[in-house]
Amino acid sequence: MKKQDILLLVNRFLAPVLVILLGLLLVLNPDSAPALIAKLLGWILIAIAIGLGISAIVTRQSTIGKGIAAVALAVVGGWLTNNPLALAAWIGRIIGILLVIDGLQDISEARKQGVQFRMPLIVTIIGAVLILLPMTTSRLVFTLCGVVVLIVGIAMLLDRLKERKQLDEPEDPNIIDAL
Repeated sequence: MKKQDILLLVNRFLAPVLVILLGLLLVLNPDSAPALIAKLLGWILIAIAIGLGISAIVTRQSTIGKGIAAVALAVVGGWLTNNPLALAAWIGRIIGILLVIDGLQDISEARKQGVQFRMPLIVTIIGAVLILLPMTTSRLVFTLCGVVVLIVGIAMLLDRLKERKQLDEPEDPNIIDAL
């Protein structure tokens, strides 16, 4: 196989294969995406803290405020980089608490009106599940995203397999010159 043929195959199939691998990663390990997001957020906070610290030293304006903000951002950024799944877990817990509160309020209102409260009860149960199992939300969301990305990657690969190779004008032996 020629070097040009290998480069053509790489150019044609690299993107779909990478998209398929990303989809498989999200489906098989949905915790990897929130962990990566939390680590990136942690490093960004640490970088901002360093910038604020340098700014507090260089410019003599509001040095104490910048110093306190730099230390706070560095602590939060360090905590996020060391505990990357904690952010997703706390977001799940907060959503669960809000759902439980909303569901209980709706149940109370439904009882006052004498109406059935099946849907508010379901919302309350879902909220309780999210409080007890906070990673359920992020795992479900990223697994569904992984399935979509996997389908898109497979569609891209099938589309690229169906494409006809265009003939190269000067070197291609399949071109018959009638003149």
